[in-house]
Amino acid sequence: MRDFRHGVWQPTGLEHRLAELLAQSAAGTGSLSAAGIRAVLWEGSTAAMHENGGRFITLLADLLPLIEKPDATALHTAGGALDLVETITQTAPHRQAAPPPEATPCPSEAGSDQSHVPPSPRSPHTREDSRRLRVDAARNHARLLNAAARIARERGLSNLTMEAVATTAGVGKGTVFRRFGDRAGLLQALLQRSEDTFQAAHLSGLEHADSRDKAIERLHAFGVAAIRRNAKEMELQMAAEPSPEQRYRRTPRRTYQERVSILLRLAAPEADAELVSHALLGYLEPALLWHLSDQCNVPLQRLENGWHELVSRLTRTHSAT
Repeated sequence: MRDFRHGVWQPTGLEHRLAELLAQSAAGTGSLSAAGIRAVLWEGSTAAMHENGGRFITLLADLLPLIEKPDATALHTAGGALDLVETITQTAPHRQAAPPPEATPCPSEAGSDQSHVPPSPRSPHTREDSRRLRVDAARNHARLLNAAARIARERGLSNLTMEAVATTAGVGKGTVFRRFGDRAGLLQALLQRSEDTFQAAHLSGLEHADSRDKAIERLHAFGVAAIRRNAKEMELQMAAEPSPEQRYRRTPRRTYQERVSILLRLAAPEADAELVSHALLGYLEPALLWHLSDQCNVPLQRLENGWHELVSRLTRTHSAT
């Protein structure tokens, strides 16, 4: 922050864009998250290492382990980092200076000052190379996640290590560490891919229910889908379970709460939708579903029936089962 304020470090266009991504990820909670930082580290990839000597991307990498610590010092550091990020987003990006031209034995024939010649525009080939690098990075990211998913499915999550992913994907171990940071980052990436698939299948359009009956129907269907998803990937859900102070601030949880609240306003207009939606989602918490299914041996059908009964009682309708 001191270097930035004194003009020693002037963020480039790429660093400015990465700061904007971080600020957007922190907009809902008012704080930086490990998931948000990992997403930016992946987005910046190796390109950001060439911006200002890698100053900003290195700062984020060093910040990541601190963000995951709930102590006061870490929170203070995270707050300062967010201040820096937000300040960068409000500052015009700086074009890095070109390297000094090589000395020439004599002045040009026209006698002009070559130092004032504007830099040539970036060639189409350079832009195409940049796009190709981004495509390659996305392809490699998917390849690593596919390898991780295969290990988890065939050998169990206990055998999911960075070394195992590297071997299965046919890459060096360093590649996996650079992409995900650590095993926790790998688990979060796996869970995020599952989350994206689930939301696309079961959350899209939930807010567009146009009648009370339709809203009730969608509430029933959403809960059953969530219970079945948890049963299918319970080990991953539990391994990536956030700490209590972060659980209700995560983006997926906030998205669920927002959609369920919208449905409740139609399905049960007399209810306090904002609070009751939290109560409904409490039934779908991975820790509770794990306790009921694994520790209490409650069958899947009974868990689904319990959700139907909860929604039916709340909306004062007959059970859907």
